[in-house]
Amino acid sequence: MTSPRYLTKSRFKLGRECQTKLFYTKKDLYPDNKLDDAFLQALANGGYQVGELAKHYFPGGHEVSSLDYDIALEETRQLLEQENVIFYEAAVRYQNLFIRADILI
Repeated sequence: MTSPRYLTKSRFKLGRECQTKLFYTKKDLYPDNKLDDAFLQALANGGYQVGELAKHYFPGGHEVSSLDYDIALEETRQLLEQENVIFYEAAVRYQNLFIRADILI
């Protein structure tokens, strides 16, 4: 059984830039040669820095750390049972749409 291909924020943005890229992305038969791109890695690191800064503005939260969609959704669901919780990287799915929210209160 193959796992579902969610439309994430990143994939949505990619699809707006180029529908062909959206079709081929994350398929094993078509490896991404940009994975070793130093410039793109620097941009990604900058994104992590912004996320860490955001945590300082909203301290005391719980990080949903798993990169696995199903595990992250379950972690988020469990945390939703608490009252007044702050999430870092909360996972939300609606049909085939999937997002990770930097900060969710």
